[in-house]
Amino acid sequence: MGPEERDWVDVANNVLLKCHINLRLERMSECDANVFVALYEAILGEKVPDYVAAERQEDDIHNVQSVIDSLALDYLHISLSHITGENIVRGEKESIRNLLEIFDGLLDYLVERQSDEEPQHKGFNGKTSAANAAYQPQKQDTDKTQCQPLTIQLSDRESSLSWRNQRNREAEQELRDMSEKLSRRLEELDLMLKRALSETGEICELGEEDKQCHHSDRIMECVISSCHSRAHAHSLPPFLSPAQHSIQQDALIKDSYNASHSQLQHRSSQQLVQQEQADMTTERLNAQKTVLEYHQAVCREAPSVHRSCTKSPCSRSSGAKLQQTARRETHSLSVKDNNLLPILLEEFPQVQLSPHTVSHMWKQQLLQTDQLSSSQNQNRQTQSKLLKQLDEAHKRHDMLVQIIHKEKEHNRRLREFRERIQQQKSAQNKLREQRQHVARAKKYYSVYHAQLRVKLMQAKTQEEQKLKQIFEEGLELQKAHLREQRAHTKELRQENYRKYKDEIEAMENYYRDQFSLLAETLAHERQDIQIHKKAQEKALQNMKRELRNKMEKEIGELQKVIIQNDENNYFRDLDVERLQKRVQMASFQYPTSCLQ
Repeated sequence: MGPEERDWVDVANNVLLKCHINLRLERMSECDANVFVALYEAILGEKVPDYVAAERQEDDIHNVQSVIDSLALDYLHISLSHITGENIVRGEKESIRNLLEIFDGLLDYLVERQSDEEPQHKGFNGKTSAANAAYQPQKQDTDKTQCQPLTIQLSDRESSLSWRNQRNREAEQELRDMSEKLSRRLEELDLMLKRALSETGEICELGEEDKQCHHSDRIMECVISSCHSRAHAHSLPPFLSPAQHSIQQDALIKDSYNASHSQLQHRSSQQLVQQEQADMTTERLNAQKTVLEYHQAVCREAPSVHRSCTKSPCSRSSGAKLQQTARRETHSLSVKDNNLLPILLEEFPQVQLSPHTVSHMWKQQLLQTDQLSSSQNQNRQTQSKLLKQLDEAHKRHDMLVQIIHKEKEHNRRLREFRERIQQQKSAQNKLREQRQHVARAKKYYSVYHAQLRVKLMQAKTQEEQKLKQIFEEGLELQKAHLREQRAHTKELRQENYRKYKDEIEAMENYYRDQFSLLAETLAHERQDIQIHKKAQEKALQNMKRELRNKMEKEIGELQKVIIQNDENNYFRDLDVERLQKRVQMASFQYPTSCLQ
């Protein structure tokens, strides 16, 4: 067992361990149908649709194919045609690796989604409990009010994406209905063509055998030229009857139509899935960038605002003291987050404070430092979490790109394999046609030779029994009768050929008109779909523009409220300083008045 196979066995055991399945693998060949059925039920929490109790190998193939189809149609919404249940049961390593990779990625995505939802609920509960506390700093209130528009924007984007997914499903349903209608119409036209060709084929069977073969060859060439068949139409054997030719032509037309329709539907679904995934990743990345920028701005502005608020009262008080007293020199203060109260006590030692107020001030100082440290730690955690989510989004995008590339390579190999098979079949049909031509010629020659010998023997016996004169007259009568019969059969054949040719031309014109009408209706429907799509895109752009303007307006209003609150706090501090100065001046004036 090589190192690559060992790695995949470790991946499978890791997935089984995460799903709490009591099973350990030692080789890749041990990943059978039971393992994947157990993984499906453990990860998604539901039974496998159309599950059959495994008694034979066909039952295992059916169960694994049900798992693959359910993943492709119900959860991943992508094509998994490169993985089949038969290859899994046979132990093909590439298919087992692809399916294990899908289950591993699905499990990681579900675990990350659940882990992302739990901190959001915890953060919401923490915010509501902190709002009921006695002391709340103004900075946390502003953070909450600024984070609310971001959450509203993310929820609006997710709702718009879900609406777009629903719209794409409705469009796919309409395409399926339209394809079913077209297939029914084609079946009706095929039945009409079969009936007409069967009636004309019964008339053509009246001629001789050799003329009939030549005549059917010419009719087949006309039918092939009138129908828009593919390049493999000339490989059909020319000795078949017209009804069989028409049936094979109809089958070829149906196969080509179904193949083209399935390819178009598969490409449209792939394009829709890729577009939705690209939109979701870009929008989530933009939202994460805005959240990161917001938290970085908050982290940068927090210490600067605090320092400016602590420095300005001291500088203004020192300036007032210089003007009113003997203009002594003052030194600039550098206040940190946790030493505001000690500096104030050192600067104002003459202020007498009660023990209760001192203890209350110390509690407020400690509470302030705890809140600042907790906010910084929370910002760091959110930044690391957002970076982790960004890396996971890149990994998922790379995984989807790899799956799409593998699917394209599988489709290309499948197409080449079908083309090779078609070429081999056409070569075999040509060889079979040549052999049948030779065998038919030999058979015709042998039959003709036997008939001629019989006629000669009869002529000999008649010559011996009858007279020469009667024999000559009989020969002349036979010759005249043969001439008349040949002329009559020739006229009948020409008349039948003319009727058959007119019928074929009428049917060709009818089919040409029907297909032109179908092409026009398809063009009109495609144009209507494009117009509807453009109108929806314009409506989405208008909604985005309105939401952007509304958010800008709300953010501007919040900034105005914050600035107004800051100005009110600043003027209140000025009033407090002015009252303190008056109290100090009064305390200096009263002793002087008492001395006088």
